[in-house]
Amino acid sequence: MMLLSEWIDMRGLTRAQAAEVLGTSPQSVSLWYHGKHRPNAEMTARIYDASGGRVTVADLHRAFQEARG
Repeated sequence: MMLLSEWIDMRGLTRAQAAEVLGTSPQSVSLWYHGKHRPNAEMTARIYDASGGRVTVADLHRAFQEARG
């Protein structure tokens, strides 16, 4: 289990490269990276698949909660 930001950093990806892998915009990835927004269900499944199951819906929720304080 890991945060999306940890997965991106571990892979040495830029936000733009992560967006390319996930099929979305760098802006969206940046919002998720910082926990400012949560991805929708379809994108959550893509993130889970791309990360080999390392980034789960619980991890995405945790990042969102941590960003809220």
